[in-house]
Amino acid sequence: MQHALLIYPAAALLIALAAGQAHAACTVGSSGLAFGPYQPLTFAGKRNSADVTSTASVSVNCDLVNGLLGYTLKLGPSPAGNSISPRYMGNPSGGANMVFNVYTNATYSTIWGDGSTGSIISRGALNGNSVLTVYGKIPAGQNTLRAGSFSSALTVTLTFNV
Repeated sequence: MQHALLIYPAAALLIALAAGQAHAACTVGSSGLAFGPYQPLTFAGKRNSADVTSTASVSVNCDLVNGLLGYTLKLGPSPAGNSISPRYMGNPSGGANMVFNVYTNATYSTIWGDGSTGSIISRGALNGNSVLTVYGKIPAGQNTLRAGSFSSALTVTLTFNV
């Protein structure tokens, strides 16, 4: 089952549920990442390019059923570039893609990925709601970008551990 979540102009998370042997009723949602304006260029004494960051809440709500021991959340690659490290947002006007990524910690040191590239999020048994904060960052200095709106859609996969 897939749930599409439109996350404002910067990045979208698509939720895909992959059930194991346990039976659980789960919903997954996200508040979304909205990065806002980005200054790609530095002009001495006038403007400085700087990292742009954002946070999103990812919620998992499950009714516990026998056999459910926990779950993992994986975040797939960006469609532009088919990459996790880095991920890219595309501009419908063309030009270079914007580099960004999603992290599991506020220090932006652990990329949220699929376990092969980047880390997965693992949690124990859940009977109720769990809210996780994830962190997005667009690095400074991407001076080849055209003006416009950049976006991406990412897939989150929830796997039950039984």
